[in-house]
Parts: sequence; C-alpha cells; structure tokens
Amino acid sequence: MHESIDVTEKGGRRGRRRGMYALLCAVAIGAVGEAMMVVAVPWFVLRTTGSVARTGLIVAVVAVGVAVAGFAAGPLVDRWGFKVMAVASYLVGGTAAALIPLCYASGRLGFPALVALVLAASLLDMPGAAAVTGLVPGLAEAARMPLERANALLGGVYQTAQLCGPPLGGGAAALLGTEGVLLIDAGACGLAAVVIACCVAAPARSTRSGSAESYLAGLRAGLRTLRRHRLLRTLTASSAAFNALDSGISGVVLVTYAYQHLGSAAGLGVLLTAFGLGTVAGTLGFAAVGHRFGRREVYLRSSLLAGLLLLPLAALPPLPAGAALLAVLGAVAAPVGPIRTAALQRHVQEEQYGRVTAAVDTVAMTAVPLGASAAVALVGGVGLAWTILLIAAAYLLVVACCWAAPGLRGI
Repeated sequence: MHESIDVTEKGGRRGRRRGMYALLCAVAIGAVGEAMMVVAVPWFVLRTTGSVARTGLIVAVVAVGVAVAGFAAGPLVDRWGFKVMAVASYLVGGTAAALIPLCYASGRLGFPALVALVLAASLLDMPGAAAVTGLVPGLAEAARMPLERANALLGGVYQTAQLCGPPLGGGAAALLGTEGVLLIDAGACGLAAVVIACCVAAPARSTRSGSAESYLAGLRAGLRTLRRHRLLRTLTASSAAFNALDSGISGVVLVTYAYQHLGSAAGLGVLLTAFGLGTVAGTLGFAAVGHRFGRREVYLRSSLLAGLLLLPLAALPPLPAGAALLAVLGAVAAPVGPIRTAALQRHVQEEQYGRVTAAVDTVAMTAVPLGASAAVALVGGVGLAWTILLIAAAYLLVVACCWAAPGLRGI
C-alpha cells in the first residue's frame, strides 16, 4: 500500500515537472543551434562576399534591427500569448537560417537578400526570450519549484549553449561547411518549436486572448508602467549600467589584455572559457540554494563582489591567475540575471509582461555599444590598467547607488 502511494506521488511529481523540463530541453536545443550561428554567419558572409566591410555592416544591421524589433514586438507577446510567440520565434529564425544556404545554392542570394535573411534569423530573438521567461512562472508553480531556481536553470541552459555552441559550430563548419551549420541551426530551431508546441502547456492565466486595445496604446501602456514603477525603473537603470561596464570588459579589456600581455588569441579563448565555466557553475549553485537567501541581499552582494574582483585584474596577471580570477568573477555574478528576471515576473502584470520586458531589455542593450566605445577611448587615453581600475570604480559606484535606491527594496 505504502509502496503504491510512493510510486503515485513520484509519478505525480514527474508529471507536474514535465512542462518545465520540456521547456528547458527546447531552449537547450534552440540555443545550441543559435550559438553555432555565431561562428557560421560571419564566416559565411565573409566567404561569399569577400568583404570585411560588408560583414561588419551585416553585424551592425542585425544588432540595431534586433533591438528595434524586440521593443516593437513587445505588445505582440502580450496579444498572442507566451507559447505562441515562443514557437513563432523559433520557426521564423529556423526558416530564415534554412533559406540562406538554399537561396545561395540556387544562385538567388544577392547581398540585400542576405542582409534581410540574416536579420530575419534573429528578428524575434528578444520577444521570443521574453515569451519563454513569461512561461516560467506558471510552469514553476505547477512543478512546485522556486521561481529563482527555475530562472537559474533556464539561465544555465543559455550559458551552457553559449559556451559549447561556438566550438561546435566551428567544428561543424570544418566538416560540413557553413551551409551545413545553418541547416543544423534550422533543424534545431524547428525541433525546439515542436517541443514547446507539443509538450509545454500554456498556463491557464496565459491562454486568454489579447485585449482589444490598439498596438500603439499597448506600447504606450507598457512604457507608462515602466516609468511609474519605482522598482522597474531601478532595475532598468542598473541593468543598463552593468551592461555598459560588462561590454567594456568583455569586448575591449579582455581582448586588449590577451593581445598586449598574453600575446595570443588562444589566451583570450582561455579567459572567456574560464568565465563561462564559472558563470555556469555559479548559476547552477544559485539554482540549488539561492531561493533560501534574500533576493536583494544576493543581488547587491553579487554585484559588489564582481566589482571588487575586477581590481586585481588591473595588475595584468599571467594567464593561469587571470583565468582563475575570471572564473570566480563569473560564479559570483551569476545570480544577478535570474534575480532580475524573477523580479520582472513578480512585479509586472501578465497582460503587460511582454511590452515591459522588451522595453527593459532594449534600454539595457543600447548601453552595450556606449560602454564598449567608452572603454576603447579609455584604453587609448590612460592605458589598460587604469581603464580596468576606472571600470571597477564605476561598478562599485553603481552598486552603491543600488544599495541606496529605495526602489530596490521591493525586489
């Protein structure tokens, strides 16, 4: 009798968690394919056009287009529903990725068409990501899983894909060519869409149809919510500031450090891999025990430790010490993202979640090129070591502002 009850309870737990695990599986499949494209697309463009300038132009167009589309599509996430937008995002991205080699093979891939298809492959990435995180609260509740753990597991899937995808993409490109990698990504996106469509049930509170308000009215309502909500304003400002500083470190400081002081591109790869492994470890650790601690305390202390760990990097240590430092930095900073996502999920009404999240992410993304440009200017003006110290000081200043901000107490 007791054994049958235990079996029933275990089966019930597995059934309740099936939707959450299916979503994680779908995201893992799609994210690996998309990460492989990070290698395949620039290489394909450079090989087929023979122009570094055109390759850079496509990268710039995609970056701007994704930000604009992400902001503009926010109301559509709320109108169509989280599940529909998540499936549509993978289907559109996979279809565009497949059309690139198919049009090239048929001789119909001119440069304007190439730009349009590369842009289309990433166009719904931001609303798709918002839709996926919108599904998480209902699935986590059904699985009786803490929201912080669910978000950390989702973040860990993305981070692992970003760590493994580029090497897999490079290896696949060497064996199958870049066209083969693009077709693999198309298949991965299609499979992710099928898993979500068939195995992830939209929570009851997410299935209602969109409201009768106009598109522009919905967009204005989301911006109005963001402007009036003190916690959301604080999270948006802090995310933008941290993104700007992080882009200066990853896009400028580490590249310069590897080039000038380590003397090899392999050194840069080791640094980035160490940071990625540390981030994955920190995210999984937070998934295991993070829900036991205060969210504001973890958010602030993780950010504070990240700023402090940048200081020894100014000594420009040798590769083993630098890699170890970046691994620890990635681990301590890992909880910031899941906590921020959980705050948005808890404090934004479901009917406005897509548009508000898109607005927050767009503002945060616009800070990336500003931070990288400022870091370039600082390296040229005061040198690498002083640039690292100034970025660390700015990091600590942002943390101090967050610590004093009344809005963050509501996290």
